[in-house]
Amino acid sequence: MWLTIYLLRNGAVADQSVLRSKATVTNLSFRVDDPKIRNAFFLQGESVVPKWLKDLESLVVANSSSAEYERASLGAVVLVESGDRVVAVTFGTGFLAIEPSWIERGFGLRVVANGVSARRLRGVQTRVIASNSRDQYTLLPVDGELADLRIEVDEDWLRQMSGKATDQDFASTIAGADSLRIAVPKFDLSRLSSKIDKVLEIYSLDDYKEHFSFLDQIVPLDKSNPVVEVLDNAVGELLRDGSTDVSFAPPDPFDMEALDHYELVLGHKDRYSIPDVDHTSVIEAIDALSPEKSPLEDVMVYAVDADGSAIQRGSRLKAYARAEVSHEGNNYLLSSGLWFEVEKNFVKKINADLSDVEDITNDLNLPPWVSEFLKEDEKDKTKEGSYNIITAEDRKYALLDKNLVVFSQYERLEICDLLTPDAELLCVKAATDSSSLSHLVAQVENSARAWEDELYQAKLAEAWGKICPGQAAPARSNAKFVLAIATDRPGSLSESLFFFAKVQVAHCVKAVRRAGFKVALARIEVESGPATKVEKESSETK
Repeated sequence: MWLTIYLLRNGAVADQSVLRSKATVTNLSFRVDDPKIRNAFFLQGESVVPKWLKDLESLVVANSSSAEYERASLGAVVLVESGDRVVAVTFGTGFLAIEPSWIERGFGLRVVANGVSARRLRGVQTRVIASNSRDQYTLLPVDGELADLRIEVDEDWLRQMSGKATDQDFASTIAGADSLRIAVPKFDLSRLSSKIDKVLEIYSLDDYKEHFSFLDQIVPLDKSNPVVEVLDNAVGELLRDGSTDVSFAPPDPFDMEALDHYELVLGHKDRYSIPDVDHTSVIEAIDALSPEKSPLEDVMVYAVDADGSAIQRGSRLKAYARAEVSHEGNNYLLSSGLWFEVEKNFVKKINADLSDVEDITNDLNLPPWVSEFLKEDEKDKTKEGSYNIITAEDRKYALLDKNLVVFSQYERLEICDLLTPDAELLCVKAATDSSSLSHLVAQVENSARAWEDELYQAKLAEAWGKICPGQAAPARSNAKFVLAIATDRPGSLSESLFFFAKVQVAHCVKAVRRAGFKVALARIEVESGPATKVEKESSETK
């Protein structure tokens, strides 16, 4: 038997108050006299004919209007008390009846982390925190360890985990995220309360720290958590004050080549056109937002093409905002519309790692990233492409952007974007979208790994010969990879990068150093255009 279990938040009462107000339920009586099992409810959905049956009628005579084919979804919820906590055990569609704000988030994951055999994991569900990318499910064909699942424990938000239980008398298989699912062969529900007591006992342990201590590093906050409103208000005040402690980046990848500009809609009224979702442009537009409106919730952002058509679904500004806020001694980060609590020691570790990286911003003194100019420039379809071409021509660097090493039909590699006479391999990215830095660190790490390949060396020697003719191409010992990042946030990159970007860069630096290379950072100043009020709304972006 599989049991699906939800722990309800402190203060929950084992009665109908923890169910959705719109849920139509029937109270059930018990055959078993157990004071801990307080209430049970039956849930029946509307009777409907399956949609596929109506589709099938185009091929066969099925009489889909007949009542005999109607089926109703069924479910049940059993509320059990254990100590001062309330647990909901659901069957069928019963989980739909629980009021989401009462659910203790991460409960199931914690039980699994405490109760799973570290050598008998079967699967995980993860999401990269630095972006709003889709969840990734990784399943092993046989039982394995955490290393077999290839999780980046500092970058990935582990949302669900499954495997074989250490105590096979408790359950054979366990899987957990917010809810917990346990397989209990030959289980009698009359013993349900004792099983729930065991579940909460395992939940209270800290055994997970031995193999899964990273779970404490980054913890998501549920939207119903009262702290979220406090944090949102704090960011709103920062925006009103024009603080550079808030930055912006699109939450989802989209067709950047089709992008012409962004439009901000303030409270369904005023519309502003901005070249990029950067600090200067956004703050200028927010200045026109009425005081009673929320900058995060009442400002919509649209990515728009040259014809004024939206190329991406509109999102609230909160989905674009990146911020770090301290509240009551705890550290919180806003990314892709979600708040995360970050462990203090983890923050200290990453900041220390990044402060140790050489910064050659002043030595390189790279040209500024002028958004409006680069958008209009015809040398390349992208701002990054135009920037690299212009910089290569101005500084006499070798241009390797889009000049790929072709290993095979399906395997290609870009060594770097620009190569300097001092053997610096510049990899250039603007920190203007959630996936850009992921691409940057991947480019650097992949290039470092491929260094010894003959085709790689041939391409490198060809580029080197254009700027240093007659000289031998750089060796591993004197080559230096440089992460050149364009940002409008003031200060050095080690201080100004958004925290999750710091995590990515710190890991990249370690990987490249292990490969025997020197690594450095270089900041590129971003110069943004003004926010321009749009007098007439385009119907495509309403």
